Amino acid sequence: QRESDGAGWVNTEPMKGQVIGLEIEKTEEEPDEDKQLLKVADPQEAKELKEVPPMLCGIDMKWFSLVALTFQTTGQALLIKWADAQGKKEYMPSTVVFYTEVVKLITSVLLVINESSDLSTAMSSMKGHFTHSGRDLAKAAVPSLIYTFQNNLMFYSLTKLSAPVQQVLYQMKIITTAGLGVLMLGKRLGPVKWSACFLLAFGIMVVQVSRNAQLSKSDFFLDIHFLESLENDQMKGFGAVILACFTSGFAGVWIQKMLQQTGSSIWMRNVQLGLFGSFTGLFVAVLQDGQLIAAKGFHAGYNKRVFLVIAMNAFGGLLCAVMLKYAGATHGCFSTALSIILTCIMSSILLQDFVPDLLFVVGTTISVGASCLFALGLPSWCTGSE
Repeated sequence: QRESDGAGWVNTEPMKGQVIGLEIEKTEEEPDEDKQLLKVADPQEAKELKEVPPMLCGIDMKWFSLVALTFQTTGQALLIKWADAQGKKEYMPSTVVFYTEVVKLITSVLLVINESSDLSTAMSSMKGHFTHSGRDLAKAAVPSLIYTFQNNLMFYSLTKLSAPVQQVLYQMKIITTAGLGVLMLGKRLGPVKWSACFLLAFGIMVVQVSRNAQLSKSDFFLDIHFLESLENDQMKGFGAVILACFTSGFAGVWIQKMLQQTGSSIWMRNVQLGLFGSFTGLFVAVLQDGQLIAAKGFHAGYNKRVFLVIAMNAFGGLLCAVMLKYAGATHGCFSTALSIILTCIMSSILLQDFVPDLLFVVGTTISVGASCLFALGLPSWCTGSE
């Protein structure tokens, strides 16, 4: 293109390879970050680029909640044993469960008030969650009913099986939780993670065999081979334990789904869960220990140690909700499994009621290895990557 300026013809066409302007060059070399995100082919990848995991004291909430829950579960087991007056429970466990739910409910209400601007806003919000959405309210009632059914299954199985056999079989809940997480949440577990789940279940079974063999040396190894000569009652007990594994996994994944797929805060959900849990706990206490409560009173056998147990249980319930939201039910199984091992170690040191043997060492090694495999995957030298 030519243009006359009065002195002659001037060529205004850019030469081949010539850069016309610095701003144009800069725009081409440094595209806008938001536009780049829009160009990402995978929507999930774009979501991950924008999302930042919640942190507490510089630690990812996922790992913080898992580690905290592991130590809390261990402390809870030791505290319950400490409160168990030389093997003679003077209090009624059903009343402790009820008060645990009440403390969780009150604590959750206080936390909702704390995260709201004022008391009236918090009360209005809680009222709205209980009155405006009946469907969400019904969802909160499901775990309480399932856990009540699960506890009855566990009591029933103990009438048909020995306690050691029941505890070993109950470790299958690790597998059922992982499977239900895939079905209900659409999660995907690769071969490595599935292998880790099965290894963990096997490792904890070995640990339970070691622990229970010391408690009942005379008949445990006879009972562990009960599959060779199953009787009708034993089959019923076996079925009850397997069903309890499924109910445990279902309730855990259900709560995880409630906490992760909702616009409500975790404490608001805990208010709903705590309210239904309190009513269910009271119903079970009256149904199970109604005659004892009428004769001795609701607080029979209570002391400072029992109140500490209630406080620790309530704290564990709230911590479990945090773990389910940020880590998930399957990771929670690994936390519980590691707490069993830690409880055995602390029992041998503090209470001196357990002596680790070869089976315990083997089971612990398998369980810890399975946990690392699930969390970190195969090492690079196994996969051939650098």
